[in-house]
Amino acid sequence: MPNVSPRQKMSALLGVMVFIVLMGLYVREFQFFSNTIDVQWLIVRSLLLAFVLAAGVVWRYRARFSPWERHLPEALFILILGPLFAPLAASLLNRSTSAFAYQSFEFIAERPYYASNFGLLKGEKPSPSGYFLTVREHGIGYRFRYKKQVYFPLTQPGDTIMLPIKKGLLGFRVMLLK
Repeated sequence: MPNVSPRQKMSALLGVMVFIVLMGLYVREFQFFSNTIDVQWLIVRSLLLAFVLAAGVVWRYRARFSPWERHLPEALFILILGPLFAPLAASLLNRSTSAFAYQSFEFIAERPYYASNFGLLKGEKPSPSGYFLTVREHGIGYRFRYKKQVYFPLTQPGDTIMLPIKKGLLGFRVMLLK
């Protein structure tokens, strides 16, 4: 095994710490993914853009990656890691700089959901882990998820409700109930 310099050890440790922080950010961002309108297009576009950029980087520095047999892990690292974190970057960028406003939606339903990592203990009474809010806007249905409380306990289906919506920098709207 070749000698590893302290600088290489520190950069490897820093890389692992950055990776752990990015994974933590991804976990925190899941609540915004579930409340972003047309999130599938945000994810698809960010993946495609990241893959094209990563492929461009590999193509630009193709002389550095020759012979390919010796540098295949590096090229794959670039081609996989970029698209892996692209939806996170796109979602953070989308939510970064705009103010929210209340928009009207037609209320359909608000239902609790139950999630437990290890099931219920004997005699334990289930309590909701969060709530799904189903609404409609211009004939298109949306389902949002939040955890804190029931926001519309007395609202009847068909009533108009106002939700805090933030139009993002990239044009995707995010519902902000927590």
